[in-house]
Amino acid sequence: MFDLIVQQLFNGLSVGMSYALIALGLTLVFGVLHIINFAHGEFYMIGGFGVVLATTYLGASYLVAVPLGIVASVVVALIVDATAVRPVLHRRDGGNSALLGTYAAGILIQEAVLYAQGPAPQRIDGVLGAVTMGDMVFTYQRLAVIVAGIVLLLVVNETMKRTSLGRDLRAIAQDHFAAQVIGVKVKRVRSVTFLLAAALAGAAGALIVPISLFTPYIGQNVVLKAFVVVVIGGMGSVTGAVVAGIGIGLLEILLRSFVIDGIAQAILMSLLIATLLVRPQGLFKAH
Repeated sequence: MFDLIVQQLFNGLSVGMSYALIALGLTLVFGVLHIINFAHGEFYMIGGFGVVLATTYLGASYLVAVPLGIVASVVVALIVDATAVRPVLHRRDGGNSALLGTYAAGILIQEAVLYAQGPAPQRIDGVLGAVTMGDMVFTYQRLAVIVAGIVLLLVVNETMKRTSLGRDLRAIAQDHFAAQVIGVKVKRVRSVTFLLAAALAGAAGALIVPISLFTPYIGQNVVLKAFVVVVIGGMGSVTGAVVAGIGIGLLEILLRSFVIDGIAQAILMSLLIATLLVRPQGLFKAH
């Protein structure tokens, strides 16, 4: 039993790290642009798709394919920002227009990849090898997800605290009119935030795809859990996205060890409803 719990904690930490990365991007966009980005899950999918293309058709190694997957996500996000977000966000009802625009863009992205790749799951080799201790197996790929996730979270944290971009980003999150008055280039910072969020989602997709298999539907599946993470952690809270992401990943994997997947998902959704009833602002305050 001890070996099983340790093994599932390790697996859950790697899954939770991917949830934390994608939820962090989602909450950054909500905090700075004040919109819900329904295309965010597809940036995660594109990160994995970039790895599939680079390794399968270009013959690149996995470690080379990961940054290519992240770049692919950023390029797609740049197009979505330029066509569905930036042109409408300044309008009176721009938030709702951007929400619907990202929803439509997400469908277009998924359908395009579905047409190009087909619906069949595809396996990608990641970082090969594992450390074995008794019945426990700690794969290098899951270790890579955990380590890379920690590094990315530290980079985002330092960027938020110590750079002019971080100061501008926090100023816009508090009051974009006041930020504009003191000289912050609001449109530019919003676009940079949108691309940064896409890069985090793309990194999560590129890192997790050797573990979860690739299909064009992985973004649709994971973004629902990312919304659960953001609501429980607190909309707009960076700390909440990270803590809740890792916590939800650990809880999900542990529950799957003892109950069927459907019941595990039902428990997670029940937590979402309980949070909305008891503490609708989430566990952490936005800042």
